[in-house]
Amino acid sequence: MTSIRGMVDKAALVDALERLGLSPPCHLMVHASLSALGVVEGGPETVVSALREVTGPEGAVIIPSFRGAIRSEQYALTQCQTCHPQDLCPSREEGTTGVIGETVRQQPDSLRSCHPTHSWVGVGGDARFLLAGHRYSQTPCGKDSPFFRLMERDGKLLLLGVSVNAVTNIHAVEDARNVPYLSAIDPANRHATYTTSGRRMQYVYPELLNAVLREAGLLHKGRVGVGDSYVISARELGAFLWVVTEDDPWCLVLRPRGDNYDPFQDACLKAARMAEVWKANPNRDAWRDLLAASAIQQEPVAFQPAEAPATDCPAYRGVIRGYHRCAANDIPPWERFEDYPLFEPGVATCDQCNWPESSRGENS
Repeated sequence: MTSIRGMVDKAALVDALERLGLSPPCHLMVHASLSALGVVEGGPETVVSALREVTGPEGAVIIPSFRGAIRSEQYALTQCQTCHPQDLCPSREEGTTGVIGETVRQQPDSLRSCHPTHSWVGVGGDARFLLAGHRYSQTPCGKDSPFFRLMERDGKLLLLGVSVNAVTNIHAVEDARNVPYLSAIDPANRHATYTTSGRRMQYVYPELLNAVLREAGLLHKGRVGVGDSYVISARELGAFLWVVTEDDPWCLVLRPRGDNYDPFQDACLKAARMAEVWKANPNRDAWRDLLAASAIQQEPVAFQPAEAPATDCPAYRGVIRGYHRCAANDIPPWERFEDYPLFEPGVATCDQCNWPESSRGENS
């Protein structure tokens, strides 16, 4: 895997990627960490060159060039304040999602999708197709966003040195279903916070979601450099997500259960249920239903702080800074990370919770 000097070179990267089943022409949505690969000869430019080789001139590589979370000072591309939505974004502003993404953005033929906070950059002959529809999405992963177009092209997601916690486009199924916790909307920047009314298994317990996808036979693991990488078919991921969210629209977020709030227990039960549901109905064509649903422009659920919270809920944590707080919820967008720790209680959203009055004291 490495050259004589102990560095990972381009030939080794290409070989490792081919062993993961990648070959031209293919369409890749990449999430990557350069440091997780070890010492790469030539740095991120070598990684991008290897990615371009395995996708071929008729394929495409797209990668996040996000401008920053809703809580960041670097929130949104500044040109979006004056530009109207267009097929592709002319901004050359830096993204905040890693050096490999920045290296793609700086390629002479790089293109950028039109979104203020969650734009993607891409190279390759079919990058335009993957990116051009993003202008129509009211949210980062909504209608015509790159994940849906990746499914159309039968593309793949490459997790290069990272795990499933990096897969932003798991949110695509939440947009298409307009799940109850899709909230905290910022219409001017076409942004919706996906985690306010819940905490995501993907971020809190990524190893459980990783295990479910591996058990389902969807996540293929290989060694790239010194770290583990994964490949998953966009269509297979879309099909899986459609099937499991049909069974339980709350399956990706952690909530109270009965008279307890034990997020790890809830995550384990939901992970087991997702595996069970997929095993019973491994409908690999369900991505078509997800794609069809994505074409319907949804109006995201409005964020609703509770006026009369369930103070007997095991997740209730009292009034802090003027709001009733819930340990099961993420912090809202106006509370900055440095000002309010990430895993402190969020704002109570009892009317948007799947823990109804009738389930208290029972196993819901």
